[in-house]
Amino acid sequence: MTAPLLYLNGEILEEAEARISPFDRGFLWGDGVYEITPCFDGKLFRLDDHLDRLYRSLRYVRIDPGLEQDEMARRTHDLLTANSNRLLPGGAYRVGHWVTRGVNTEGFGAADATEPTVMMFCRPMEVEAIARDQREGIVLSVPSTRRTPPESIEARAKVTSKMNQVLAELDAGANGAKSLMLDHDGNVAENSSANFFLVRDGVLWTPPERNILEGVTRKAVFDIAARLDIPCEERNFTMYDVAQADEYFLTSSAICAMPVRRIDSFTPRLGVPGPVTQRLIDAFAEETGYRFDMA
Repeated sequence: MTAPLLYLNGEILEEAEARISPFDRGFLWGDGVYEITPCFDGKLFRLDDHLDRLYRSLRYVRIDPGLEQDEMARRTHDLLTANSNRLLPGGAYRVGHWVTRGVNTEGFGAADATEPTVMMFCRPMEVEAIARDQREGIVLSVPSTRRTPPESIEARAKVTSKMNQVLAELDAGANGAKSLMLDHDGNVAENSSANFFLVRDGVLWTPPERNILEGVTRKAVFDIAARLDIPCEERNFTMYDVAQADEYFLTSSAICAMPVRRIDSFTPRLGVPGPVTQRLIDAFAEETGYRFDMA
């Protein structure tokens, strides 16, 4: 199938026609922010929440994208419309929003950059792999790389400077796993691209926002848990608590709720997916109108 069109600085283009300067600060310094919104069968899931976070991140790093938030939303829908004959019916896609500070001037100073670069794109999700992982669960490992503390850079901002998380993913990947990062105090933080939950005695535990990205799907879990009368607590906890847990799962926009079958040598008491995790998977399917195992 023909590759989806993308949006770049006010134009909708073929991917092969897109041109970004090699001196763009996003390329040189990772100087930008981003968002990824899932799109299930042509329907964007919580776009407003994703754009709210995008604009919070932009304010934090002091980039003006040159578009108001409602205009960014409108152009996102315009891109989907332009791709209506290029996206598979019933497909699942990641819709990305990337904003960098723009092109460096000769002085290389952040404050002297040119107009920001704004890009949006659509990329297919690995639906069969996600469905398999939801059935079987994934494996996590705790890497030696710790989550960057908010005293260095605010974890709640979704910035393109991802080397901290990349190194953690490489550490864990050496063990055939994905990462579960700890903070500098030894508390559980998050995966390199997803939030972490455990279930203990029917209660959801998840780390507080101080050392993690404030995930949109994490927020959706709070909403769904309240509707299903599942207690949910934001609290610090360590690997000792992980060892006692009944269930574990990750959340992100692309995977919704993803069961975890093992974290290093620890396994959940109630199998995979556990009963609470399965209720959340089913609730996400109802809310999005999309089931990975039926696609």
